[in-house]
Amino acid sequence: MPVTTTKIGIINRGLQMLGIQQISSLNENSRGAKSMLRAYDSIFVAELEKHIWNFSIKRARLPADANVPMFGKSRYFPLPGDFLFLAPEETTLSNPKRHDYQIEGTSIVSSEDPPLPIRYVSASITESGFSATFAEAFAAALAQACCEELTNSNTKLAAINQLYTDAVNTAKKRNDMQNAPVKSPTCSFITVRV
Repeated sequence: MPVTTTKIGIINRGLQMLGIQQISSLNENSRGAKSMLRAYDSIFVAELEKHIWNFSIKRARLPADANVPMFGKSRYFPLPGDFLFLAPEETTLSNPKRHDYQIEGTSIVSSEDPPLPIRYVSASITESGFSATFAEAFAAALAQACCEELTNSNTKLAAINQLYTDAVNTAKKRNDMQNAPVKSPTCSFITVRV
């Protein structure tokens, strides 16, 4: 039976990795709680940006803005409020179309007709949506960020660095196993007949 991941669960796992007493409340007045909570949001966004995590991908159809670019492409499409970055487009042999757009500030600029379909990584993912392997890697990243403040031990930091590397590699492999295989393009050098 799957276990629901929570913010306090991730923080407690990070504290456990450091050998620090776990907390019972996010409002707890302890060094461990304060340190982990200070680092939590920035480490979370940094970990989301390091890989295309399947659980963080959303889709949207963006309406065009009334304002238009001064030159070049013909339309602005405002980005969603939870937007972090664009995820790769789905291209297959049966659907080779690629969209022609780029990000400028808080909008996408494009000449395509509205609504503009996009796949993007969202920052508004809750802990219950994390994969178990990502939650473990995130807890290790928190432990890594707070290690010096909480333990002042280079030996512990080296151990946490290795734990983090192993955890994030496992999470990436597990995440990528859920994706369909990508077929390499056929090279005319191989298929040409003499």
